[in-house]
Amino acid sequence: MMDAREEMLTLLQKLWAKLQGLPTASPLEMGAFAVLVLFIVVFLLMLLMTCLTCCCCHRTRTKGPHSQLP
Repeated sequence: MMDAREEMLTLLQKLWAKLQGLPTASPLEMGAFAVLVLFIVVFLLMLLMTCLTCCCCHRTRTKGPHSQLP
């Protein structure tokens, strides 16, 4: 039975082998890889923006309406 570290190393080795073979890959494989990388980058960017908005820019909110009509 493999532990988590060995599984992660095996996964990284497979990923490294795929990345080394990317220059000779078909256009379909290159496109799929680009879409996957773009998805990961967008996800991480959205996660970062969410953390910055919720944690760093937290303003005290007042209870009640923002504007009161006379």
